[in-house]
Amino acid sequence: MYAKLINPKTHGKAAYTNTGSSAQTLQYLQHEAVGEGQAATFFSADADQLNAAQVQQSVDTNVKGLRSGEAKFYSLVLSPSEQELAHIGSDPDKLRAYTRQVMQQYAQNFNLPGGRQLSQQDIVWGAVLHQDRTHRGTDPEVVAGKAKVGEKRAGLQAHVHVIVSARDTEQKITLNPGGRRQRFNLMRWQAAAGRQFERQFGYVAQEHEKLRPKATRQRDTTHDLGRLEKIAGRVARINLLVPREQHLVPGKVQGIAVAREFDKTFYRMLARVEERARDGRPIDNALQLLSTGREQAAAPQRQAATALHAVQHLVRRAQAAQDERTEHVAEKPGRRGAELDIEM
Repeated sequence: MYAKLINPKTHGKAAYTNTGSSAQTLQYLQHEAVGEGQAATFFSADADQLNAAQVQQSVDTNVKGLRSGEAKFYSLVLSPSEQELAHIGSDPDKLRAYTRQVMQQYAQNFNLPGGRQLSQQDIVWGAVLHQDRTHRGTDPEVVAGKAKVGEKRAGLQAHVHVIVSARDTEQKITLNPGGRRQRFNLMRWQAAAGRQFERQFGYVAQEHEKLRPKATRQRDTTHDLGRLEKIAGRVARINLLVPREQHLVPGKVQGIAVAREFDKTFYRMLARVEERARDGRPIDNALQLLSTGREQAAAPQRQAATALHAVQHLVRRAQAAQDERTEHVAEKPGRRGAELDIEM
């Protein structure tokens, strides 16, 4: 059993892009199913007969709290081996039942604060069964000249495509299966998917069908000093934009970066702090945000102070804009002014 999380950047950006509507991905999955000569019927945790529009509605409306550039959903593939498919007769009903169990494990694999555990009822997902696969240019058969790109592969090729929302059903928690291992251990879920097939259908997996953990690699620390210098520079720029009482201590921010191993979440949260500082909306609990990737509500008095600072910031910007317009109107038209306009 091969359970896969699709990366849109490397596995078909056009088909699997996930920062907007799920329409494009669902259209692709629907087209692939129809191209195989079967109806594109989707299913979910509690329904066997769904169309693409219904899945899109459930996924696209479950995005509250997500920013415009963030992932709105994720694409998964459950791909049994030919031997596993033969064992269950490539039965669609069994594959649907299996998918539901795997998605239950997917939900339970998230580690949430306070030890809370999700179930399948806490996630929004839809799936479609494809019976065939086609050859790609990198397949050994194609390279050897025994098959052509686009031709159907021989044998049993049934597999399941799943599209799952990046938010829980209450739209309070962001669920990223490709994020930090402490939050979602992807390899643990992949291994559990294989064991689930064995347990559910009484199958004994062959060695080539089992997930082999990758050797743990030592993180390359060659560029850490350069990263720390750049972080210190960004903190200094942030401190120029916020009141003294909200200044960040560079050493603390650098310590958080080291603890998080300079991961993407740290840099994304640092960018958020910097953006809000530029907009006059500094974050009171910036260190909390950088450490955990989550915000905590500020105390009422701090909220009031932050709001006042934001208003003052907007007033200063408006005054600067007014001064600029006044200066422009006061200028006398002439050759020099015209030349400057052309250069711009």
